[in-house]
Amino acid sequence: MQSRNTLSKITIFFLMVSILILIDISHAIIVFRDSHTGQSEIYIMDDNGKNVRQLTHTPLSEYMPRFSPDGRHIVFGRNLGPVAEPRQLQQLDIFIINADGSNEKRLTFHPKIDFAPTWSPDGQHIAFVSTRIGHGEIHILELASGNIKQLTKNEDGDAYSSAPSWSPDGQHIVHEQVIAGGGRHIYITDIDGKDTRPFLKGDQPHLVGDMVISKYAPSWSPDGKHVLYYESHKRYENARVVRLANHLIVVNKIGGNPKKLRIPKSWWLHSASWAWGGTHILFAGEKDGFQNEGKRNYEIYRYRLSNGKITQITDTPHKEYDPHWVPGTLSVSPEGKLGVQWGKIKEEK
Repeated sequence: MQSRNTLSKITIFFLMVSILILIDISHAIIVFRDSHTGQSEIYIMDDNGKNVRQLTHTPLSEYMPRFSPDGRHIVFGRNLGPVAEPRQLQQLDIFIINADGSNEKRLTFHPKIDFAPTWSPDGQHIAFVSTRIGHGEIHILELASGNIKQLTKNEDGDAYSSAPSWSPDGQHIVHEQVIAGGGRHIYITDIDGKDTRPFLKGDQPHLVGDMVISKYAPSWSPDGKHVLYYESHKRYENARVVRLANHLIVVNKIGGNPKKLRIPKSWWLHSASWAWGGTHILFAGEKDGFQNEGKRNYEIYRYRLSNGKITQITDTPHKEYDPHWVPGTLSVSPEGKLGVQWGKIKEEK
């Protein structure tokens, strides 16, 4: 009996070791946009920065790619109109492709701006921002029917909602909220659209002396316990914007207990998302961004929440933005692999 128990324990041990080995060698995938061609194109790579593949090949620019919950599809925005100002002449619409870049489909066809798409947890809906009523409101697209409904409803025409992120339980969307004359804040809206309210607890001033505080791009963690957002500090001097600081901040699911990520003050931050089951943050940044305004070369980094360790993932002469992570090994074609040197990839040891 004892030898049989010993054999069972040994078998279980080797099974666990095998699973851990498989997990270790199975790379997750990061989708992002890159400026290598002069326009923003969509790329994917392994989560260690290797095996980079270009998915879109157009003379237009793509923005904010996001994996579907099952990792099979990527939704993104594409600028179909003039890139130059005035912005009112631009036309952005929402598109979807398979994770290997195939089977592209256009989801919205409105002459105004549709952008910032994000998936519902069940993969059946996409929330996005549209200016189709004259200012930015969050809308929800049902993929099966193509029906679109407006979620947020700002009564003041100078107010608008943007940058939606769906809660993992599917019941709420956290988003940016611009208040007429009151700055940019983080709000939450119930999925039925009946209640829109501030998400962060406590007083959230827009002005502190001559310093303007703005909050951007909230993102719900995979377990629904935290929200990540970006905060910028600036002031105006003779009609010129002077950037003072920027931070990535994590709060709990009820908008309290804020914690700043320990990223050096000299870094200029661009975009961020959760990764590795919520244990890490992916972000785009420029180490000397405050000194190199106008010449920033964003790279993608990961930040380990447990100890604040920062690991560089890309190292190229061009810009990478909008990283988004999905677990597991996807079946993606090697066709379209980037035919240039991507520089030394700095892996976490």
